[in-house]
Amino acid sequence: MFTQQHWERAARFLAGNVRQHLFNPQIRPHWLGDGDQFWYQHESPDGPRIMLVDAATGTQSAAPDDFRPAPAPTAGPGETLSPDGTQAAFCRDHNLWLRDRASGAERQLTFDGTAHFAYGASTEMNLTTVSLQRRGIVLPANVAFSPDGRKLFTSRLDERAVQDLPLVQHVPEDGGVRPKLYSMKFALSGDAALPMETHCIIDLATGALTPCPAGPQVTGMTTCLEKDEAWWSADSTQVFFLTRDRYWRRLALYAFATTGTAREIFVETAATFIDTNVSVAGLPNIRILPESGEFIWYSQASGWGHLYLHDLATGARKRAITQGAWLVRDLLHVDPATRTVEFLASGLDPTTNPYHRTLCRAALDHAGLTVLTPGPDDQSLAMPIKRVPRDHIRPAMDTGSWRAPSGRYFVHTRSDLTKLPVSELRRADGSLVCTLATAEVTVPGWRFATPFETLAADGQTRLYGAMWLPSDFDPAKRYPVIDYIYPGPQRGQLPTTALTDVMGELGRSTLPQAFAELGCVVLNIEGRGNPGRSKAFHDECYGKLADPGMLADHVTALQQLAARHPFLNLARVGIMGHSGGGYASVRALLTHPDTFHVAVATSGNHDQRGYSFAWTEKYMGPDADYAAAANPPDAARLQGKLLLATGDMDDNVHPALTLQLAAALIAADKDFDFLPLPNDDHTTVWANPYFLRRAMRFMLDHLS
Repeated sequence: MFTQQHWERAARFLAGNVRQHLFNPQIRPHWLGDGDQFWYQHESPDGPRIMLVDAATGTQSAAPDDFRPAPAPTAGPGETLSPDGTQAAFCRDHNLWLRDRASGAERQLTFDGTAHFAYGASTEMNLTTVSLQRRGIVLPANVAFSPDGRKLFTSRLDERAVQDLPLVQHVPEDGGVRPKLYSMKFALSGDAALPMETHCIIDLATGALTPCPAGPQVTGMTTCLEKDEAWWSADSTQVFFLTRDRYWRRLALYAFATTGTAREIFVETAATFIDTNVSVAGLPNIRILPESGEFIWYSQASGWGHLYLHDLATGARKRAITQGAWLVRDLLHVDPATRTVEFLASGLDPTTNPYHRTLCRAALDHAGLTVLTPGPDDQSLAMPIKRVPRDHIRPAMDTGSWRAPSGRYFVHTRSDLTKLPVSELRRADGSLVCTLATAEVTVPGWRFATPFETLAADGQTRLYGAMWLPSDFDPAKRYPVIDYIYPGPQRGQLPTTALTDVMGELGRSTLPQAFAELGCVVLNIEGRGNPGRSKAFHDECYGKLADPGMLADHVTALQQLAARHPFLNLARVGIMGHSGGGYASVRALLTHPDTFHVAVATSGNHDQRGYSFAWTEKYMGPDADYAAAANPPDAARLQGKLLLATGDMDDNVHPALTLQLAAALIAADKDFDFLPLPNDDHTTVWANPYFLRRAMRFMLDHLS
């Protein structure tokens, strides 16, 4: 029986509560000018304070009371600022406008924009259109100013032929009783009409608009600029951008000159899908080097994600910058003077966790790799991350900058799932200057997770995971098990560190502990088909969304772990997940009823034909059996206990997919619990205390 005491024990470990008792999980430097001094905010139970650091000596001291960090120019709602901050581009009535920030004078830049054929817009299928409207948030204009501030690169987005997807708000915020209808242009799997964008350059002095002759281009949940896949040349004479087909099997680099010409520089094709970064939140690992007539390309064609140097004029490959049975995770910095690149890599040491990242340096012109942060820990850096439209619901995170402008020093944070993060200051050669801070966590009963390794169902592939035990764990007892699943395949679920200041990542490592406090053991198993390892490992997902996260890997892992740990009771196994994890949780009950007995499944994409073409088609391809990846046709196979939940304002995975599954279960005369959550969207369900209490009660009632 679920009690208030259960809730209080569990709530201690929810991410928001943990963050209030977590200090210095990562130091984020803010460098002062071009020098080697920086400030950072030091956290303690007594409150934050600003610390000043001299990188040359490692000396740090509290900043004087009158110290004020230099403010960065801030854009107003819907604005994108010019490089010098004096001008702001914004959208009005489907057209682009320009505002002089000093005088307030406004000037219209485009004149023929119309509804669903607009300039500088984000696609309505960006997974958060209605959520933003409800909160009154206007996205920044989808434009990129040239370095000299005299031109704009943007796109005209054509969604006119894309079909509408309605969303009904049953409990309007204004207190009215009449439901409110929202509508989005949203292309589902297999739809003929897709959102398309045509790029253009606008001369701000003359107002001349130059359309790109290479277009229109397929876009999906985010536009080219939202993907950070467009770059101005330093001399403001041309823009380089990426295009891809609807299945992500063809990726091309284009050059678009301000004179109106465009050329295709380089094309890569693949039998499955092409990524420019294995992390969905990562920036593209591509750099244009027009000064030397080169570009750096990221490719997994060798079977691993590596960097390659190409000729910008011909597209021809000059040499491999990196190579081996490991992969580049994030390309961080290119130094044209020293002809070197700095990047995060993973898998360099085959004896350690392959998902842990290491900071490295390599040369553009010759072989050689320098490891700057040796050791088995995961290395976290204060670096930019991709900011997709839904991220605008929260204020932008002040990420800081890991590298000194001079290049002589850098700051990193090392940690894993079993220890407190330690932030260190190092010289460019990797030698240690000093330790800046060690994190502190004061959550009562705090307990780190236990990492583990198992073999996949193929008996050969090594898998990685983590186990969370109750804070009052007794090895003499037997505990029910909960598999906390997210099958990707655009990202994994397994955290690499227990404590971080990135709230989404923190939740992945703390929510399992909250459920463990019910008297369960919670597991996170990274099955085959997720990114972060070899291309072959990731490609296990391709065309196989009907087997999310390779559920046989989870079954096999549970059996191996139970053989090692007698306290695991496989007669009582639950599974829970959100979105793709919600789909996978139901799939587990339907396809492996002898292993999984209870499921909590929220906001699941239970029929891949009813979800975004841009996600589903990337991982299924054009020839896969989409109907086979649907849960409703198999509803009659349900044997275990199931709690379905969804927010009725989910503009990512439409609530219709959960209701369609519910209808199939009713038609099959199957008992299940259904929890509709009025006004919750895709991001708020697991932050809703009411839902969490219901989910915990459901697990406790049926696993006890």
